[in-house]
Amino acid sequence: MRKLSTVILLFITPLLMAQNKADLSKNFSMDFGGSFGVFSPFKSSSKGFPNDKNQLGSNGVTFLQLNYKEHYFAKLQFGQTTVSYKSIQESNGFNSIIDSKANSTTIGINLGYQYKIKNWQPFIMIGSGTSFIDSPKTALINENTISYTTKTGNYLYISASAGVNYIFNRYFIVSLEGQASTLPTVPSGSDTHLSGMSLQLGLKSYLFSF
Repeated sequence: MRKLSTVILLFITPLLMAQNKADLSKNFSMDFGGSFGVFSPFKSSSKGFPNDKNQLGSNGVTFLQLNYKEHYFAKLQFGQTTVSYKSIQESNGFNSIIDSKANSTTIGINLGYQYKIKNWQPFIMIGSGTSFIDSPKTALINENTISYTTKTGNYLYISASAGVNYIFNRYFIVSLEGQASTLPTVPSGSDTHLSGMSLQLGLKSYLFSF
């Protein structure tokens, strides 16, 4: 039994090594991964509580990354950012208070450059896409009624990132990334606090080469 296991191991090992060499010789490869982190707005909601500071939020991303040779890549990513939203409005002597969440769901493409130094792989990237925003809203229907609704819209999304990967092996890669994102076409108001900085911890894995 031990001899059989040794023979199988000796047979399989060269095949795996040959497969790895064949994959590495190809120009394109695909990775799959995700990340999560903390989000800090550039500024608080324009309708925030008096003396209210920027509210910290959270974000998460799922992505497919297409690599060209060693240094260049394109990343298709889906993400969501959630930030606390607080508002006080006065209408006809009534105070309307909102303590809720504002959400930004994004889909976009990033282009980047990476450079491997032993197990470390620093990278930079820029990207753009569409952001679908849901944020709370109040409206005075009549002198006795205030309506609470959700404001929705889609806007241009632009981001720039820098970070570093640590490669344990091609199937287990950990990343730390800092990202700045902005919604340049969004009107001033409650949605503007969804532009900001984030720090994300990520994980990705090799899928295939072609």
